[in-house]
Amino acid sequence: MDVAVIVVIYSLLYMFNSTPLFQNSRNWILFISLHLLFISCKYDHLSSIPDLIVNDTETVNASVHGIVVNENNIPVPGAQVKCGNATTTTDMYGMFTFKGITISKNNGYVKVNKTGYFNGNRSFVTTAGRTHNVRIKLIPKTNTGTFSAAAGGAVSLTSGGKVTFTSNSITDASGTAYTGTVNVAMAWINPTAADLGSILQGDLRGITAAGYERALETYGMLGVELTGASGQPLKMASGKTAALNIPIPAALQATAPATIPLWHFDETKGRWMEEGSATKTGNEYIGNVAHFSFWNYDLGANGITLCVNVVNSNSQPLNNVTVRIRRANFPASMSYGQTDSLGNVCGLVFKNEPLVLEVLSSCGTVVYSQNIGPYNANASVSVVANVPAVNSLVISGTVVNCSNAAVANGYVYIYLSTGGYLYAPVINGAYSVTIINCVGSTVGFSVTGFDNIAQQQWNSLNGTGTTGTVTMPVLSPCGISTVQFINLLIDGSPYNWISSSSDTLGSFASTAIPPPGWTNTNAIYGTEIGLSNYNSCSLTFGYNNSPGPAILVSGNFSIPNLGQAQGFVNNTNATMTDVGPLGSGFLSGNFTGAVFNFGGTNRTVNGSFRVRRY
Repeated sequence: MDVAVIVVIYSLLYMFNSTPLFQNSRNWILFISLHLLFISCKYDHLSSIPDLIVNDTETVNASVHGIVVNENNIPVPGAQVKCGNATTTTDMYGMFTFKGITISKNNGYVKVNKTGYFNGNRSFVTTAGRTHNVRIKLIPKTNTGTFSAAAGGAVSLTSGGKVTFTSNSITDASGTAYTGTVNVAMAWINPTAADLGSILQGDLRGITAAGYERALETYGMLGVELTGASGQPLKMASGKTAALNIPIPAALQATAPATIPLWHFDETKGRWMEEGSATKTGNEYIGNVAHFSFWNYDLGANGITLCVNVVNSNSQPLNNVTVRIRRANFPASMSYGQTDSLGNVCGLVFKNEPLVLEVLSSCGTVVYSQNIGPYNANASVSVVANVPAVNSLVISGTVVNCSNAAVANGYVYIYLSTGGYLYAPVINGAYSVTIINCVGSTVGFSVTGFDNIAQQQWNSLNGTGTTGTVTMPVLSPCGISTVQFINLLIDGSPYNWISSSSDTLGSFASTAIPPPGWTNTNAIYGTEIGLSNYNSCSLTFGYNNSPGPAILVSGNFSIPNLGQAQGFVNNTNATMTDVGPLGSGFLSGNFTGAVFNFGGTNRTVNGSFRVRRY
């Protein structure tokens, strides 16, 4: 119950207690009814009064590693990814990295955009200085059905979910009435799906209408997007609503309440926001909404932030595995997270409730379970997960530098054929990581070593495994420099991006059509993450997939003391001095004489670059 309602109740109680009218029996009945109403609210754990209003403005510096896969768990390259004020693009493995960026402490938020899919969104509690892992499975955005805007109609998914529109309830983006054919793209997220932790929007935390954070018990999510006959975006007309139906899975029907709050996902905040309610009708929930995004049918409960460190029986951290925490005997109440390289993960869980911690395999099956809690305040806990041998695959090895001595400061990336990855530090020249595998499943992988001190790498080593330990040959990151940079002179003044904890550099295959005479295009980008007098640049080149002549096709800049600039450059001469292999190689080159308009002023730009090729 809201604080304001309780205040009204007590005001009424005080009024009756202080007037002669209180002697009347009807007023005694009203007093008792109001008092019982207050008591029922006070002891309902799913609607009790929270202590604090959410503050998402407090920030910390942290890093984020992630992978984006499609509906078949195949990595998605070239997807645009945003976190905080930083942007990047997934590489050929579907991976992205943000190093040392500024993120909301209470709500780190990653947003992924890829043509043909609903936006992928992931939220998490951020720990300063830590590298957070996320896995996002994109949901295809295909046309589910159509209806006439003038007449209204209903569109249904065969897998579950329906939306019903009244007549003349659709407008274009500017608010002008639309009467033509409406295309409806829909997606239902089954709350009992094994891959719910990868496909859910945000996380299972919501903000009430009064501004309080709640842990959510989900009974299903439904996403809807509307477009016109020409592909233009459409929306609901002001004052109109549409009815959303979602099925209640059989496993949740026994606990499904008669009415349930509705929450929409706000992509500007990275949060589920409470708005309205739905009613249970048979084995469905039906609610009316005035706009579209993903909608969530959830109960909300008070929560605490729980940090968990998960290691195996040999005290090795379980790296980048899915941890699920739920209320005991309540299948709809789940919190998900991916452990970092040290086995740590934090998130909101249910307060004052017995909990079950579960470690999941890549197939979504439970491989370890432990009862924990209840907790009445923020807490940390260590868990030794005795994962069955049939689910455990260990990849280990040693890493030496150019002098054949153990690498003192380095790391390995392990790319998995199942669409995952592992990032592990090299300690005294050694690394060892555990994959929580599906029973009987053979995993292919490649291991790449990096020496941070010498800034060197070498080609990857490949292997396969099912269970047990695979000891890889010695890795020697020696022979290929890992140094990356973009150096620019703008009207003779230097602007530099370097590969460091505060800069993100890279490249991606551009969707721009190659100019005549050139076989392909690549964009290079540099983003300054920390405090500086400049921010970002992106340059697109046409070249023939080998060292030699090239041209600068276009560029985008955002440099605060100069202004923003973007546009095409007519055949500015460039040279590619190196075109390395995808993933492990680099793009190197230079250009001269490009002219860009910064805030109304033409400026001459010359540059050189070396960035990893994706």
